[in-house]
Amino acid sequence: MKKNQLQKVSRKRFLELFTCLVFCVVFNTGKALGQQVQARDAFPSTIQFSPPGPLATGDPVELQKQHQSIDDIRKNGFSDFWIYNISGDTTKNLLNFAQSHGMAIDYMTSGFEGFDRDHPPVTSVYSPQYRAGLIQRVEAGLAPIQGIRKIATVFPFQDEPFHAGPESFDYSDDARAVFRKRYGYSMPLSAESARKDPKKWLDLLNFQSNTFRDGWIQLYHVVKAFDPRPKIVMTHDSHNSFGAGVKSNSRIAIDDVFHWGGNFADILAYDIYPYMTFDYRYGEPGKFPKPRISQMHYTISQLRNVTVTYGKGLGFWVGTYSEKWFSRFRGLERKNEYWSEREMSYTAIAQGADFLISPSNYNTNNLPLDTLHWKDYAAAMKVIQKEGAGLLKAPKVKAKACLLFPRTQYLQLQEEYYNVGLTFELFLRAFGEMDILHEEQITDDRLNGYKVLVLADVKLLPEKVAKRIASFVQKGGIVISDCVPRMDAFKQPLHVMTNLFGVSHSATGRIEQEGQWVPFTALAPKMSFPPDTLEKIRPVHFDSLHSKAFGNSYRFRVVSPRTSQVTTGTTALTMNSGTAALITRKVGKGKTYLFGFCIQDTYFRMWKNHDLKGREDLRSLVSAVFHDAGVRSHIYSSNPDIEASVRANKKQGYIFIINHESSEPQTTVRLADLDFPVGKITDVENGHSIPFTASGGLIDFKIKSLFGTTRLLKVTSVRKP
Repeated sequence: MKKNQLQKVSRKRFLELFTCLVFCVVFNTGKALGQQVQARDAFPSTIQFSPPGPLATGDPVELQKQHQSIDDIRKNGFSDFWIYNISGDTTKNLLNFAQSHGMAIDYMTSGFEGFDRDHPPVTSVYSPQYRAGLIQRVEAGLAPIQGIRKIATVFPFQDEPFHAGPESFDYSDDARAVFRKRYGYSMPLSAESARKDPKKWLDLLNFQSNTFRDGWIQLYHVVKAFDPRPKIVMTHDSHNSFGAGVKSNSRIAIDDVFHWGGNFADILAYDIYPYMTFDYRYGEPGKFPKPRISQMHYTISQLRNVTVTYGKGLGFWVGTYSEKWFSRFRGLERKNEYWSEREMSYTAIAQGADFLISPSNYNTNNLPLDTLHWKDYAAAMKVIQKEGAGLLKAPKVKAKACLLFPRTQYLQLQEEYYNVGLTFELFLRAFGEMDILHEEQITDDRLNGYKVLVLADVKLLPEKVAKRIASFVQKGGIVISDCVPRMDAFKQPLHVMTNLFGVSHSATGRIEQEGQWVPFTALAPKMSFPPDTLEKIRPVHFDSLHSKAFGNSYRFRVVSPRTSQVTTGTTALTMNSGTAALITRKVGKGKTYLFGFCIQDTYFRMWKNHDLKGREDLRSLVSAVFHDAGVRSHIYSSNPDIEASVRANKKQGYIFIINHESSEPQTTVRLADLDFPVGKITDVENGHSIPFTASGGLIDFKIKSLFGTTRLLKVTSVRKP
């Protein structure tokens, strides 16, 4: 969608759109709001730009109107223009005007790699001829940017890359030669034949996934040689490469963003879908997508892991309510959510984004269709720009707890690892902060410096990874899990983790979910990639819990109980059936916690049944586990539906307060363990000080945020005398 050139509009239609635009900007937003954005201190925020056809004659009156429109956009918080087609005198005139007033230009292409999702490359990335072809495509495709003085970024890759299936695999002679060199045997020439052997299956999938990466690295260097000025951006898909590449647009699990890495781009951008249209959860959770922000938090945390590890920028596509962008999903509900652009842009920045891209495909300047949407979005960006330079110097604070992404399990078992975003969201709300740790990052027993590792629905781990986790606990680490990994990388029995948790014969089942619900409004809703039999019976098992632990009483219904025979562990919580709901074990200086049920199934059913009491009891139980482990987060919100996130450096920080879906506007925020003593907290929008209390290294304050609203707070240190 982002690559489609906009259709030309009639002169009359252009004037109508321009009148609407000026009304939105001038009368609803107001010229006096905030200060004009300066490129040197702006938070990079780009909006799609497409000059109208009727201005090709260079009509001076209409050109002047366009200049005014550009100036209004600039003054309302947008630092860049994102453009797909640079041609014609009018376009050049308008781009020159924007640049002369401090705006930079971001340039989109259709991709120069020479391969795509659905077909093998015409020329293998391992062929001696591949680089020569890249140079030709780049020189022709990027020629237009040489005339742009303030080129900020370029998008030289295919949009949302992933392997759609085995038909895109590279079986060329060049690829086969490289495979043999890497693995020491001949490449299997079909996915079917490789799957019979777990080792060959893993080798083939990893190799074929890496063909994309190996091509992108070459393209990166070719683009840099052609023009070293712009930062190179790749846009990543929002689900197929984040654990949802099974029976989806990508029919097999093969790609994930961390496995690809980041040595082929300067900025990795996250695409927009898990909130504006549908979030790609599998099966029933997709029909009832609550909590609505779970997949966004889960997936952007994966991409943040890549950008932090490789030292890259994190971008985010802010979907806007527009006439063409989401036409099949437009309706009264989305129109009434006029705050959605603000909500998601703040959520992205709170989660580490430092570059926003707003594609709207609507009118000449591609602003949101609805007046309230534009007014609220512009006002939000003006607040961000007040602290643009400071935000860029304050990264998302590294969490003390992380959830493991089990790549080997994902490939070997070919089971989606995406609905687990529900578990991620619960732990995020219960603890206050969560990161993602990829299996490939567990190269020693330090686990990248995290204090807590969460294993959610993990039933297969490479033995060397399992041993490092066991050593991590022995040396003082904490592991919290709802499943015991009982298979190694080649699906053989694994005993390391059962010994670690002090159990045996542990169940690993959960509800099988298939298909992705698409809630069209202009079309009939449908289930994409449905199971072979729509009436397929999925057994659901229940138990109940009414017990005490950690000095508190908990009562809720359990879905998908996972019974374990306790050996050296200690039963801390029991279900009504008499089986263990929570098993703990002290191991060396550390400790393990094993829940006796599938958390994602249990948590989802609580949302589906509107079981607020059960949800709060489960969240309280998870919080108690962290407390028992003696680990506290940097930030925590007492209201689970109001997000509190912190970005900070050694001198100052920023707290984002975002009400995602709570009718109760108040929350108490707890802040701890920043790299500076907190002296003052200020509301950036109105300049008011936020009162707080300080005790035992903790900062507590109460704050209100109405449904659909956001707050940005600046945290500064104690001034030295």
